[in-house]
Amino acid sequence: MIDLYLAHPFDSRKYIRKWEKGFEKRTGINLINPFYDGIRTEAERIDSGRATRYEELDAQELIQRDITKILLSKGIISIVDGNLSYGTIQEMVYAHLNNKFVFSVITNEHYNHPWLKYHSSKIFRCLKDLEKGIIKKCPYCEENKMHIVAIEKNFDMYECLCGESWMEEKWEKRT
Repeated sequence: MIDLYLAHPFDSRKYIRKWEKGFEKRTGINLINPFYDGIRTEAERIDSGRATRYEELDAQELIQRDITKILLSKGIISIVDGNLSYGTIQEMVYAHLNNKFVFSVITNEHYNHPWLKYHSSKIFRCLKDLEKGIIKKCPYCEENKMHIVAIEKNFDMYECLCGESWMEEKWEKRT
């Protein structure tokens, strides 16, 4: 199973969490959500009213944990939807600088912003387009079980849950 880090604004966490669960079932891709997966519990504490935002957060520990998750993943899905998020943009840059692919879903009409274009491997305008862009029909088993596993200079590599893999010519960069 492929792991992708899911960078997104804290204020968007509820609708993104709902989409995330469906995406994982539809694709077989594991999304690492920094607000809910692992030992971070601030989202649950804030949602339940037991804490306020940024309360008792150890910046060093939090950032190192998220950076480690990014480095261990194949890449990230970054959602830029208009809600303020310093972390999402930082995570995009960090992933890009570490040669991870960055699938950006930019729904706030800023998809032509030079910084977003530069740090994105591919930009999508909605979550449905993201799914269509990284999931393809496997030429071996004929099912939509395969997904991109590597982005190289001239080709993208796909791998299916059936065990087969293949390469396709690279899409047009940063469209």
